Amino acid sequence: MSTVAFIARDALGTNQHGTSAEGSPSIIPTTGAKDISLNLDPTDVESYARRGRDLHVTLADGTVVELDGFYDTASTGPKNLFLSDEGDFIEVVLEDKSEGMLFASYEPLDLSGKWSAYDDMVFLDVDRIEPVVAPLAAPLLGGLGGVGAAAAGAAVIAGVGGGGGGGGGDGDGGDGGTDTIVPTVNDADGTYDVPEGDPDGVTISGTGEAGSDVEVTIGDVVVTTTVEDDGTWSVNVPTDDLPDDGVYETVVDVVAPDGTTYEDLDGPTIDIDSEPPTVIITEGTQSVGDIVDGDEQASGTIITGTGEAGATVSLEINGATQTTTVAEDGTWSVTFTSDEIETGEYETGITITTTDPHGNSTTTTDVLEVDTETAVTIDSGLSGGDDIVTAAEAAAGVAITGTAEAGATVEVTIEGVTRTTTAASDGTWTVTYPSGTVFDTEGEYDREITVTSTDTAGNTATATSTIAVDTDAGFVQLDDDPIETDDIINAAERADGVTITGTATAGETVTVTLGDASGTTVADADGNWSYDFDASEIDEGTDTLDVTASISDDLGNTETDSDTVALDTEVVNYGSETLQTSDDVVNIDELATGFTLAGTVEEGSTVSVEIDGTTYPASVDDDGNWSLTLDGDDLGTDSRDVTATISATDPAGNVETITQDFSIDTDVDTPDFDGVTIRSGEISDIYLNPTDDDLSLFSLDGSGNATEAGFTEFNSAAEVQLDLDQPLADGTNLVIQGTDDAGNRSSVLVIDQQSVSSDLLNSVGEHNIDTLDLVFEDSGNGANVTLTEEMINNLSSNSDTLVVRGDDNVGPSEGGTSHTITLTGGTADGTRDVDGETFNVYTIGDGDTTLLVEDDVNVII
Repeated sequence: MSTVAFIARDALGTNQHGTSAEGSPSIIPTTGAKDISLNLDPTDVESYARRGRDLHVTLADGTVVELDGFYDTASTGPKNLFLSDEGDFIEVVLEDKSEGMLFASYEPLDLSGKWSAYDDMVFLDVDRIEPVVAPLAAPLLGGLGGVGAAAAGAAVIAGVGGGGGGGGGDGDGGDGGTDTIVPTVNDADGTYDVPEGDPDGVTISGTGEAGSDVEVTIGDVVVTTTVEDDGTWSVNVPTDDLPDDGVYETVVDVVAPDGTTYEDLDGPTIDIDSEPPTVIITEGTQSVGDIVDGDEQASGTIITGTGEAGATVSLEINGATQTTTVAEDGTWSVTFTSDEIETGEYETGITITTTDPHGNSTTTTDVLEVDTETAVTIDSGLSGGDDIVTAAEAAAGVAITGTAEAGATVEVTIEGVTRTTTAASDGTWTVTYPSGTVFDTEGEYDREITVTSTDTAGNTATATSTIAVDTDAGFVQLDDDPIETDDIINAAERADGVTITGTATAGETVTVTLGDASGTTVADADGNWSYDFDASEIDEGTDTLDVTASISDDLGNTETDSDTVALDTEVVNYGSETLQTSDDVVNIDELATGFTLAGTVEEGSTVSVEIDGTTYPASVDDDGNWSLTLDGDDLGTDSRDVTATISATDPAGNVETITQDFSIDTDVDTPDFDGVTIRSGEISDIYLNPTDDDLSLFSLDGSGNATEAGFTEFNSAAEVQLDLDQPLADGTNLVIQGTDDAGNRSSVLVIDQQSVSSDLLNSVGEHNIDTLDLVFEDSGNGANVTLTEEMINNLSSNSDTLVVRGDDNVGPSEGGTSHTITLTGGTADGTRDVDGETFNVYTIGDGDTTLLVEDDVNVII
């Protein structure tokens, strides 16, 4: 196969016929083509491949047909490739790839209809290159170009038959030519209607060459006949043999005796309609749930539906008939006037007749349901039976009731506020206006009620009524002035009774409440009123009491004014700590540094403390903690039992008093030194006069540095013996300290040297030295001590008094010198008996510092 025939058609529909160039590749130019048809069968093709802008088709014999520019799509868009052989026409669908071998699928196209866009691109089986153009366009044979004379000669051009100049087989002239008779179909442009029950069927007739075979096709029905000798033919298709309802074009094919074929001759149009028309109601009748109400009856009763386009529809109701034609979209509508449809509540039949253009007719029935009447009423005796709305009824919600047609929608409107409900099966209806809607304005006035009901058919009815409103009981008010001046009732005010005052409508009885108590009074001519509550009617404690004043009228309307007042008759959270010191006893040190009375009290209160006739203000912090610090300057230093009276006044003015007992113990018991036991030049035991104090022992060096010494204590009725754990050297200065149950400390300083340094005396004050015992013995000579006011005061914090004792074993009577105290700035001040013993008294400075000295001690002033 060295060449391939082709037909190329551009975007304007112009075809170009030709054959490919010889050789391989065999080139076909396709740049400007939109559709390309190759005179090939799919079995002739081995493969397809894209090579740049060209498509290569490799045939079974190895020939390559190159479609030059097949992929140039700028001016044409994607191109379509077809294969055609022996009248077949097949589209080639190629895989979309940019290069290489392509997968192809084939889609045969059906060109059996009267006309196809591809009819002129189909190749028949004449030398594999003849396009199917001869029967469609015989006059174009001269313009086929490259098709060739042999191919063109296959077409037969029909002439006009009948004797004459051309000469025929039976003619009597001419030069041997033959006339051709072209067949015809009678009334080809006509339309034959076939209605339901048509008895005649369809007859198709025409002319042609005698003996020709005639085939008549109507839809899927095919009938054949033969042209008679007179050149006519005719077929009759009974109604029962015709195809299903529809519109069909008659197609006639004729084959002349010489084999000439005349295909697809047009015949009449056959319009078959054997089905009776249908009609459907879509609006206005009982079958679709519609009821004609009063408005619809008055404006005209409309019934609509659907049917066969062009058919007539006629509706008859109670002797009145309305007729219309079904529109092209299949809809229709008729209107009966108010004179044709009577008012009332009833049902009546409808006769519906529809006839289509073919004369088919159908009659159906329906029912027209008419309801043009309804009613509504409003009950009397509303709101408690008296048609008067009181304040309590308005607050609870007011019900409006009445009757209407069962199932009707009822709208009740008062002051522009509408409530909607549905009438029950017994015709009753109820709506409620809750508090705060239309009856909330206080006073006396009327409200108009408008009720509209709409029944299920759409009919409406309206009723109106009036209801009275009386929600005003009068005027009552509590005075604005605070109750008990500050809106707080304290204990004293409760005890005196509490008076509530206010104003009201003159002559009205006013009910006054205070907490759980209540009473009545009458407003005077000026509208003033008051009521006294005595103490027994008022609770005690801390609370908030409601205060109200109210009046009532004959309808039960009430007017109330309310307030609250605080009740506070007690000082809450009030108390004192049990122990003001660790043991509730104030000793010398605690009295000197100060001790604190403390407790809790209601926030915002004041607290005062009275002791021995003197009142001291306590401090109270924001959390209600109170405290008062006292010392010896406040209470003195005398030992005694003390009762503190503590008074609290809360913000409400309530006063509460509690007491607190404690003791002051400033008495000291200084250990009374009674001698030592010397063994081998060492002190092994120390003796004291009897004492109950806790004892401590310290040894001192010459500078007063103290070292505590251990001992074992032995007590008897006559004395206390301290048996030292480690003996001390004879001549050691000692501090013997006693501590009583109150924690008071007092010590005796035992000096066993002749000259006592000021450093020693100034260093031992921490032991509270209240007695200086001089025991130095050196051939009967006594000790020498120099004292100043400052030294005496520093020796003890218990008091500014120092007792000095001597030793009977020294002095002139022993052939030595006496103990000597040099008191700088001192003054002799007589004698003083202390526990049955007489001491010489010396004062120094302002006279507050005192020195008590035994007779056997010499004092130099």
